[in-house]
Amino acid sequence: MKKPETSKDSRALEKPLWVGAHFGFTPIDAPKVTPKDIEAVKDCSDDEALAEGQKNLFDAAEKAAFLRMYLEKDFASLPHPIAVSFKKGQGKKDEYSFELAGFQGGCGEALLIRTALSVLTEEGFGSLSIDLNSIGDKESISAYERELQNYARKIGDELDQDLKKRIKKNVYEMLKVVEEGHALYDKMPTSIATLSTQSRAHFKEVLEHIEALGTEFRLLPTLVGNRTFCSETLFAVRNVESGSILALGYRYSRLSKKVGFKKEIPLAGMTLFLSEKPALKNEKVFKDLPKPKFYLVQLGKDAKMKTLPLIELLRQNKIPVHHALGRDKITAQLEGAERSRVPYLLIVGQKEALEDSVTVRNTSTRAQDTIYMKDLPQYLKNLPL
Repeated sequence: MKKPETSKDSRALEKPLWVGAHFGFTPIDAPKVTPKDIEAVKDCSDDEALAEGQKNLFDAAEKAAFLRMYLEKDFASLPHPIAVSFKKGQGKKDEYSFELAGFQGGCGEALLIRTALSVLTEEGFGSLSIDLNSIGDKESISAYERELQNYARKIGDELDQDLKKRIKKNVYEMLKVVEEGHALYDKMPTSIATLSTQSRAHFKEVLEHIEALGTEFRLLPTLVGNRTFCSETLFAVRNVESGSILALGYRYSRLSKKVGFKKEIPLAGMTLFLSEKPALKNEKVFKDLPKPKFYLVQLGKDAKMKTLPLIELLRQNKIPVHHALGRDKITAQLEGAERSRVPYLLIVGQKEALEDSVTVRNTSTRAQDTIYMKDLPQYLKNLPL
């Protein structure tokens, strides 16, 4: 089975899409939002955007357009999970989408965050910060809403009449006022406290992956997204200097059944907002996708934690690799390696993960060496290809 068809304009890839390709995102033509998409998600109005500064960032119609493309182009017949990227059109020339379908675990969010950090750094942004939160699954969200309603009744005397009316209609309105620094902020219920057992385990896995990236983050309780279709982990990457959101990501699996899927599928996506991109010298447009000569195979939880930092290390050294981070079974990964016809495998198992090393295996001769990760780029550059 083949990958999703690459963009017809792949001969002129812009940097965000080219960097994303190093992390497994295949550039495709952007789906166009149609009246049918808007109708399918009419009960997911962007007026439900929750915290101040987040309006219009959660666009259900755009996600519906991608899911319609998924159905029309029969993406379901492709090996999953799949990862695609595209530059938005329709007046959003400085926005890029990265979409995942079939990623079950917390590695999906970590993959999106690592991609965002790499793209933004390459685009000239300096200091970046990461905000994280989890609202969990449907059960968790319902429990959180009950806690917010109870809290709103408890502090009713401290709220003006207009806010009381807005909260009665939509309890999340309270989050627009009770933001960080507000007198009621520290006592406000958090969505993390009401996570179900399954959602708590998922968020724990996300945090473990992000900690493995070596990137600092903070938990932001008011980052809760659109209550009608967002779920589980949400994240925002900000420009420290301006405070503006440069990347926003979240799971939206709940949307799949609204647009015609028979059952809910795991979905996660991220949008990059580059309208305030610094001016760079020698802005480059890439003619072709990276052409990897190596396939990265990971075996076990500890090994998977090492893979994203390793891919970034190799990317910085201009060494692209194929990988299948959304697959845990060795047979599925080896099948992917065989299809890619690369001359070398990069294997990270339990032993390698503990030693910060990689086993490099020649696929023709089966000869192999074990190399420390920090020395791997130089070693690979000296291999005969």
